[in-house]
Formats: sequence, C-alpha cells, structure tokens
Amino acid sequence: KSYLPAEKNLMHVKWHQIPRWHFRMLNDNKRNMAYNKAISQTIVKGYSDIVDIGAGCGLLSLMASCNTISSITAIEENKTLYKLCLEIFKENNFTNINVLNCLSTNLPGIQRNIQSKCNLIVTEIFDVAFFGERALESIFHALAVICTEEDFKIIPCGAKLYVTGIHCDELASKYWYIPSGISNILNLQNICIKQRNPDPYEAEDLLEKNVDYMTNTEEIFNINFYNLEEICTMLRNEYHQIVQLKCKAGIIHALAVWFDLNLTEEISLTTNPFNEDKVNCWEQAVFYLDHPILVNEGEVLTLKATVVDCKLNFSVVNGGTNHPKCFDVSKEIISFMNDSHLVDSIVNMTLKFNAPNFEVADSNIFPLFGFLMAKNGCSVYHMVKTGQDIEFLRHILELNNIPLDKFSIRDEKFSVILNQNISRKQCIYFFDPINIDGSLENISPLDKHNNEITLVPKRIGISVQLIYSSYIDQCNLVKDENVLNFRIEKYMNQYSGNEHPNLENLQYTEYSNPVTFAVDKDGESSCDVVVKRDGLINALYFWYEINLFEEVMFSTLNSSHFKKSCFFLHHPKQVTKGDTLKIIMVID
Repeated sequence: KSYLPAEKNLMHVKWHQIPRWHFRMLNDNKRNMAYNKAISQTIVKGYSDIVDIGAGCGLLSLMASCNTISSITAIEENKTLYKLCLEIFKENNFTNINVLNCLSTNLPGIQRNIQSKCNLIVTEIFDVAFFGERALESIFHALAVICTEEDFKIIPCGAKLYVTGIHCDELASKYWYIPSGISNILNLQNICIKQRNPDPYEAEDLLEKNVDYMTNTEEIFNINFYNLEEICTMLRNEYHQIVQLKCKAGIIHALAVWFDLNLTEEISLTTNPFNEDKVNCWEQAVFYLDHPILVNEGEVLTLKATVVDCKLNFSVVNGGTNHPKCFDVSKEIISFMNDSHLVDSIVNMTLKFNAPNFEVADSNIFPLFGFLMAKNGCSVYHMVKTGQDIEFLRHILELNNIPLDKFSIRDEKFSVILNQNISRKQCIYFFDPINIDGSLENISPLDKHNNEITLVPKRIGISVQLIYSSYIDQCNLVKDENVLNFRIEKYMNQYSGNEHPNLENLQYTEYSNPVTFAVDKDGESSCDVVVKRDGLINALYFWYEINLFEEVMFSTLNSSHFKKSCFFLHHPKQVTKGDTLKIIMVID
C-alpha cells in the first residue's frame, strides 16, 4: 500500500529536478518545427560540426543528428537531464552525439571533450524576459572560445525585445494591496502596502488577463549575436537604452516585455501576444513599477532599460511619486488582503462572536479575524509566519488603538501558547488548513484532549470535478508527436508526477458536476460521479468548501488567495454522457 506523504515528497523532488516549463517547451510544436527547419537548412550549407548549449533532454541535438554528416556535442549542466540525454540518444539510435555534464562556460579540457572543429552553435536558453538564464554570457563564451572556425553560424542569430505599459487590476493585486473594505475596517486609507523583495519580473500570459495597454509598443534592444563587441558591452553592465512611451489617460501598473527570436535571417519565433503565430512555451514578462503611475493623454513616459548581471531592468526617468507611508510585506499578505470573498467571510464570521471575553489565536498569514476580535476587546495571539511582517502588523494595531497587551505577536506554535494559561473554554483557534498552492495542510491541529477549544474552521470539504484541460497535458506530459516523433515521452514522463498545484485561471471543460468529500479524518472514501458530456477527461480538478462557523461558508473556487489544484491522468480517458465513474479519495 502506498504511503502518501512519501509519494508527495517524491513528486516535489521530481519537480525540482525537472521543472514544469521543460514539458511546456517540449510540447510546443511551433517552436520545435521552427528550430528543426533552421538547423536542417544550416547543416546542409556545410555547418555540421555542432555544439548544443543547454541541451535539456537533447531535442535540438536529435534534430541535428538526423543529418548523417553532422557531429554533435550536447552540453547540459543538470545531472538528471544529462542522464536522460544518454538514454534518449540510445533509444533513438543516434551515435553521432557526445554528451557533457557541465556548464558550457566551465568546460573541463575543451580540446579533449569537444570535437576539434565547431562551426555551428545551437541553443535555446531563454526565459520570458530573454536574458534570465544567462543566455548572453553563454553565447559570448561559445563564440569566443568554443567556435573554432572563422566561418560559423549560431542558431538563433539574434533577438529584438519590446516594451509597453499596461493596466491590469488582476496583476496589480498580486503586487499591491488594492484599497477595499479592509481599508475602512482597519483604517488603512493612507498607506501603501506592496510586496516585499519581489522577483524582477513575473511570467504572465497576457491573453488570459483583462489587460488595458496604456502606451504604444517600442523596441528596447535589437541584439545581433554575431556582434561580440555589443554583447561584451552588455555583459560589462555598460549597456542601456532610453525608451519613450506615449501614454493614454489612466494608471500604468507595470511594463510588459516580449521578444522576437531570430533563428536565421528567414526563420523567427515571437512571444508577441498580438501575433496569432506566437509560440506557447513562453509567456510575457511583467515588470511591476514601484508604484502605479497616473498618466495623462499624450504624456510621454521615459524609461531607462539596462542589462545588469545578465538581467533586464527598468527604471522610470520621469513620472511617479513615492507614497508617504509605504510598507513592504509578504506576497501572501497581499493576496490575502485582496481576496474579497475571503475577507467578507471572515468579517461575517466575526459577527458571530460578540462577547469581549474570548481569547483568540489566529495563525493565518494575515490575522484579520484577530484584529477584528481585538477591536471588540478580546485578547489575541497571532502566530506570525515571518518576523519581517511584524512592523506592518504593529502599525495596524497603532492605527486602530489596539493595546499591545491585547494583541500578542508570537513566533511560537499554538501548542506552546496554549500551555501559557489560556482559558480553553473561552479560546477560539482560527487555523489555516489550506496551503496557498491549493494543497491540504493540517486538518487536525489539536490532539483529542483539546476538544473544548472552539476551532475555526468547523468543517472542510473537498469538491472534485472531472475536467479536460489541454494546459494540464502541456505542462506535465510530453507527447512524441510534439517532438517530431523522436522517442522522448517515456523518459521525460517519469518526472511528471500526478498532481498539478498552484493553478489560477485554468481553462478547462467540465465533464461532471462537482462532488464533495468531507475532510474529517485520515482514510479512504469514495463517491460516484455521472459524466455529463461525451469526450476526453484528463484531470480531477479540486478545491475546498470551508464552513468557517455556523452558516458562514467560504469556497476556494473563486478565491484569488488560494490557488486550485488537480490530479491528472497519465492516459486521458474517453467517456460518454451518462457514464458513472467512482472517485476514491485517500487522506494520510
């Protein structure tokens, strides 16, 4: 019998070894066909001594090896992918490929390990903002050190990057607190709350968002990979570009970046969201501004674009002012505060407890319930997730005239606080049983001897629905038909796992009504579900129905704070309307 915690840990190890984006890249047939055409056309022109940088599982090397005159060295730093390369090349009966497990910029004994000639570099080591995987550094080193012939080619041969200003409330709510009902409840009208230490940019599919494009689109960089002097200037952090964007009236939240990747002079790929022929393996890069900028019709927003430490950066030369009082907090606090469904449910639940003699323990990332109960006169303990948020939490206490002796911020577990003379019969413990990524955390936070404590939430249910989503397959299962029928899927799919957490805005087709399982103890339970249309199913989509207290309910289905999750089928199942399937749920 399988042990679920061990299976879960193994799945996380697999995700770490081979992140999901590898599957999405391999399944992008448009990308693969373009690379194959570019490589084939270049080899027949005599460029057949090839080095594949960042080979991954070896797809580009397989493309090149189809031409029998070619000699290939594939370089891959990831140990797991390196081993997969060896297996995949053997499976496909190609013997003209040598594989090295190292960084291309740190080759051991170049003359021993790479064939004596190299006149073609092929690579695909680009992220959504183009520079993120140190692509320029690898390309510069390859052309300066690895290439041995004066007459050589590189695929791709260049790239153009573009930028535009955007307004999007959904994206903004990931980075800033958007003033709402909490502002009035907790007196937050005059402060700015934004995400602490964010990544320089986020990968977002702008076609799935309600985006208002606030400026024209301008080219930032036009990079020629044959121009070593230009690349060297970029690598020395000496390269910048001033970009001017003409605005329409409104608020700009962020800058969106996409690129054209020129494989050859005739063959290119694009991530441009306005282009119907764009590839699907890359989204667009979203660079959030420090603060939203209010612009007028016809106003010019001036940006300075730089490449520093192989990363694209922007600074605003004109426009924008800092908020007089600004707090940087955990991104989970931002998403909690911006989830109107969650906030409304907690406010409604608070109305059920109107006595001032409760002692409250709130372990949620943002203790809204604790703040509201403290304003009613209750003593509150908050188990803080990170000490970096304490200043912000204490500022809220100050704004609401809540004495520090009424609201204790602790970094201890509830079990420790419980033993410090809390009156159990008057104690409310509001715990968080759901992880933000959509996985179940802890349904039994207390032992059986503490059943006199009022637990919130009271009950949890898991709602499950049969669905089909092409996105799930793209991110988790390689199909040989998408990789030019090379035999790759049986090796890559060993690392696919069986669950896809952290989903938001998933596009899918429903194949059943949801059924709900009670989550109250470990063990197995089952439920029959009736199929409501003909077709294919490939996943069980699930979310949580949470009974906070009495009739107050909260569903994570429409939550922006809690992501959704699904279990996927390695082999999609053909179903017919009226079929009855049994869903078995196991909690361990």
